[in-house]
Amino acid sequence: MTGHAIHRTSLEEEGRHILEECRVTAVGVQALLGFQLLSILTPALYDRLDQSLRLVHLSGIVLVLVSMFLLLAPSAYHRLAESSLVSAEFVDSAASLMGWAMAALRLGLVLEAYTAARALGLAHAPSAWLAGGLFLASWALWSLWPRISVMRLAPNPKSD
Repeated sequence: MTGHAIHRTSLEEEGRHILEECRVTAVGVQALLGFQLLSILTPALYDRLDQSLRLVHLSGIVLVLVSMFLLLAPSAYHRLAESSLVSAEFVDSAASLMGWAMAALRLGLVLEAYTAARALGLAHAPSAWLAGGLFLASWALWSLWPRISVMRLAPNPKSD
């Protein structure tokens, strides 16, 4: 261990944290979704897209919507099924749903970046490289870095 203090949270704290994380992330996704939909309603932007790019843009919107649904599911479940308690199954399920939501968001953002690059006049190859680089950066920051940090902080992160 590198001298980092580790505090074990209670199940109640874990439940509260995951719900808060989902809610905060959902606000950002909602703002992104608004901008995505606004671009459809703005002829100066939308007219720059050929039919194939419009389909890529629609795919990005659908993935961001899927992300939003997955982020809101834990709150809805908790309110309807476990409003007066927190189970380990709920915390695990909510964390899993958030992970899937981030994966859908990652893909949606990458498709939007590709669409924007093409709409701004970049060719397919540079646009694809940009999208691929953003995919790798988000994967490294959202998936790889946390896993590496957990391994570095403690051999068994669930124990004291």
